Amino acid sequence: MQRELNRIVAVQRKEGTGVEFADLIDDVTGNNHLMIVSDLDFTMVDRDDHSHAAQLNFNCLWAAEYAHNSVLVYSTGRSLERYLQLRAEAPLLTPAVLILSVGTEIRFGPSLECDTGWKRALDDGWNRDIVVEEAVKIPNLYFQEEIDQGPHKVSFKLEKKDATDIQRLLLRKLHERGLKVKLIYSGGVDLDVLPYKAGKGESLSYLLQKVKREGSAPNNVLVCGDSGNDTELFTVEGVKGVIVSNAHEELTQWYESHKSSDNVLLAKKRCAGGIIEALEHFNLGPCLSPREQIESRFIPLPATSGNYSFAPHVSARKEVVEFNVFFEKWLKGEVQNNDDTYQRLTGVVEKDATMVSHSGKESSFIESLLAARSRHGAMQEKGFVMWVDNIMEHKLAEGVYLVTWQLWEQLAGEERKGYFATAIFVAKEGTPNGVVWLHFHETARAND
Repeated sequence: MQRELNRIVAVQRKEGTGVEFADLIDDVTGNNHLMIVSDLDFTMVDRDDHSHAAQLNFNCLWAAEYAHNSVLVYSTGRSLERYLQLRAEAPLLTPAVLILSVGTEIRFGPSLECDTGWKRALDDGWNRDIVVEEAVKIPNLYFQEEIDQGPHKVSFKLEKKDATDIQRLLLRKLHERGLKVKLIYSGGVDLDVLPYKAGKGESLSYLLQKVKREGSAPNNVLVCGDSGNDTELFTVEGVKGVIVSNAHEELTQWYESHKSSDNVLLAKKRCAGGIIEALEHFNLGPCLSPREQIESRFIPLPATSGNYSFAPHVSARKEVVEFNVFFEKWLKGEVQNNDDTYQRLTGVVEKDATMVSHSGKESSFIESLLAARSRHGAMQEKGFVMWVDNIMEHKLAEGVYLVTWQLWEQLAGEERKGYFATAIFVAKEGTPNGVVWLHFHETARAND
């Protein structure tokens, strides 16, 4: 068992912060329940909600219920640099696949390894220099910043009143020069010129073919978007889709002309809330996040009260998620400060359990929790959030489980702090998730 423990921890902590894409797919081979493919800005991430409430609900739901047998994909118009900027600002989970620059770049896993085969495919009929040469001749067509450009993407700002005429002119000029391109206009202001094989829909089709060849095709695919450059996602064969309630006009107009399809939902909720709504609508799996269950689930253990609701099966993974949610709520003063409530933490830890903090100090886990009780409300009104990422559960022996994950913490306006975490659990009846903590080890990770 110790050899297996060392191997798994080594994989989690190798450079790149986690396992490679192939390893992620291997973990769910034969039981790849769901692939979620989501746009970022104003779909997964609500840029108008600085509390990120809906996104944090999704994060907890994904870690607790889906991460073990499903795949998360981001498909965004952002370049890699812009994506990394957003990652520093918002509580994003680490995706298995990252599709960038409106489907012109595909990267795998935490190491962000580039799919060179996709890059080669996009070269057909494409010449970036000619696109630039013709575009500079057209008035009222303005290049976006260099950070928003890409080898297979030339991006402009274009006012809506000029959009139809200028797109028609530019497309004609590029065809006369022998190029095969597509133009995508979104948000009433953004124009992208791409190779004809590119786009969010084409890149997703390529990805699905790739995982099918590897024997890891998902049972269900849910695509999620809010703007015109997401339209192609909803046309990929076999997918279900959700258009979030805050979607742009060009996407809602597309929906109105295609709403006879039962496979696309126009959500009533914004952003990540709409994604969770779609999970319920299409009956894809659990749709109640542990963060939303906090008031009803985190009540005293049977030692002090007989009304605790228990999980019907053993899940060390869910225990990690719920434990961290409760501790965040405790620090923010969002749960009552009394003995019965705090029992949710101390009641699921073995009396002789040990922990090693990120400083390297080993101590009694129970004593550390008792000391932390005085921090109730310490993070109140500081915009403090925590979320669990890259969580994996492994059965080491009968009734013994290892969970590895990455824990992120962030204060409003500050950089996130990350930790590699490992815990060993043993099965125990009468606990919320059928297990108790035996050992916990946390290591601070370098900023990235």
